[in-house]
Formats: sequence, C-alpha cells, structure tokens
Amino acid sequence: MEDDDEDKPPSLRVVSDNPNARADRQIEWAKNEAQSALSQFAAALLRTMAGNDTEAAYLIRRLALVVEAINKFEKQSDRGMSAAELQEAFRLPQAEMDYSADDDWRQRRWLREHGMDVIVKGALRLAAHKVLGEDPAFGGMHSTRVIEQGIETLEELKRPSPPPKPRPRPTKKGLAASWDDVDLGPPETSKRRLEERLAAAIDASHRRGANRSTGFSHADLKELRKAIKAKDDKRVAELTAKIGQPKFDDPSQR
Repeated sequence: MEDDDEDKPPSLRVVSDNPNARADRQIEWAKNEAQSALSQFAAALLRTMAGNDTEAAYLIRRLALVVEAINKFEKQSDRGMSAAELQEAFRLPQAEMDYSADDDWRQRRWLREHGMDVIVKGALRLAAHKVLGEDPAFGGMHSTRVIEQGIETLEELKRPSPPPKPRPRPTKKGLAASWDDVDLGPPETSKRRLEERLAAAIDASHRRGANRSTGFSHADLKELRKAIKAKDDKRVAELTAKIGQPKFDDPSQR
C-alpha cells in the first residue's frame, strides 16, 4: 500500500498569488458603482436645471442611490471616496484625436466634438454662478472666452473640403498603360526612341525562330513612322499589333 501511495501524483491546490485579489475586485466594483451613480445624478440634475420635469420627479431617488453606493464603497474599502475619484465621475470625456492628416472626415468629426466640449465647459461655469445667484468674476470674461474658443473651432467646419487626390494609374513595370502614359522626352527625341524600340522588337521577333516569319515588314515600319508623325493613334495601334504575328502566306504557317 505504501508503494501505491508513492506512485500517486500529489493533489493539486490552487493558491492565489494575491490573497487579497477578491477583496480588491469587490472594492473596484463598489467604486465603479458609486461613480456611475454620481454621473447619473449629475446628468439628471443638469436636465432638471434645463427644465426637464421627468428628471425632477426622480432626482431625490437618484440622490438616495448615490448615498447608498458611496456607503457600500466605504464599507468595502474602509475609506471614503477621494477627490480624484469624485472628479473622475464628473469629468466630461475628451474627444480623441484619432485621425491622420489625409482623413478629412475624421478630422471634421473631431473638430465638431472638441468644439462642443469646449462650449459646454464654458457654459457650465456660467451656469454654476447663475444657480448661486452671483455675478461671475470679471463679468464672466473667462467663461465667455472659453465659449468663443469652442465657437471658433466649429467655424473651421465651414471651410470647403480639399479636392480628392488623383489616384495613380496602374501600370506594369516597363509597360505604359496607354500611349498617353509614354514619357519619351521632347517630340523629336521621342520619335527616334520609339522607332529604335520598334526596330529592336522586329529584330528580336526574327531571332526567335529561323522558320518563323513576322507579319510586320519594313514597309509597315515606314507606315508606322508616318503615323507617328501624323499623330494617328489608330493607325499606330494597328501597325504595332502586327509585330510578332506570323504571315498567313507563309507555307510553314499553313
């Protein structure tokens, strides 16, 4: 029996690295609940101040939920909520600047959100003085300046959108998409270069097989030169299409 006991693997026990992990999670949940109750009470209070009768009817109930949530947090953490935690519950969210220089739509969206946030902050400062029935310092100059900054930000939305950037034409390496994409320098030089390229293509087609005859002749080359000088794109396309094609009167191709 002793040998059997030695062969058995030891029983596993899960031991937490932090014995206070459960308590920490409960404290965090209680803090989040208290901050959420504070945020909802603040929003209901602002709507009541703006004349919302529905929110006014439930305002005291929301205040009771705030007191209940704060008491729960104090029991879990053995302390009261700090000023930073209270400020986190009431602080307005900041508009995030998550756009690139070429993203005009996201930039305009951020300008709108940021401008509205700035206006709201200035208006809340003036509202606080109005609730207390007091005159703001310097006639509300600082709060008014903040509101004006938000309005200036919104004014930027009136600027016209920049024209879309032209998309590059898809071209293969060493091959132009069309005759308009061919950049051969000055007119006279480009004609000579094109003729040299065509002559090289004809010679290469002759070298590919001794028994194979091309359908592009020297007479066609002369016609092609004339078409290039006359800027006859249709004739140029017809002649260049014959390069590398076999002659139909060649017996070896029958």
